[in-house]
Amino acid sequence: MVRVSVFLLVFALLLPGPALSQETRFITDELSLDMRSGPGNQYRIQQMVPAGTQVAALEESQGWTRVRLAGGREGWVLTRMLTDTPSARARLEEIQQNAGALQNQNEELTVNLEQARQRVSMLEDALTEVSDERDVLSEQMERARQGLELHDENQEMRKQVIDLQREIQDLSHEIERLEERNDQRWFLVGGFVLFFGLLLGLILPRLGWRRRSSWGSGSL
Repeated sequence: MVRVSVFLLVFALLLPGPALSQETRFITDELSLDMRSGPGNQYRIQQMVPAGTQVAALEESQGWTRVRLAGGREGWVLTRMLTDTPSARARLEEIQQNAGALQNQNEELTVNLEQARQRVSMLEDALTEVSDERDVLSEQMERARQGLELHDENQEMRKQVIDLQREIQDLSHEIERLEERNDQRWFLVGGFVLFFGLLLGLILPRLGWRRRSSWGSGSL
């Protein structure tokens, strides 16, 4: 009976761990992680997996997890070296890409703002010319007094002046809106860069400790 019990105990230890429903995991911020052919340091290293690599977790056994890479290759890595979220380095790259897109949008807004300013300048010049013409017509109307034709022309010029003033006012509001959006986007870009700079400042010192801890456990 003792031999049977020992045999059953050894057989249970050799059985693989419970299978996992396929889960998406990520290699932690180590520079690279060795993927082995079995759940233990005694198994040969199949390849080195870079930090941040997305893998599919298949099953766990004795602190090791069998994973599948994007190309279909499978192997075993230390479970504690897996995380449910992308690495800080990968997230920083994504933030930098978003910051680049925001900067491009900001440049487009700057161009639009400059064009709007040029348009306002042209309208102001046109308004000055119209105002001068209106003054001339006012003088002519005063001299002619009851000249109906000059009176009608003066009324038309008044309408043009009013329309130009309204257009200038609308463009001025548009310039204020564009300048406000421009300031907001620069604020967002600065906030993103500052936040993830601080995040890296907190994470990177820990990486050295985790790397030394990983080397120590690997040498055992």
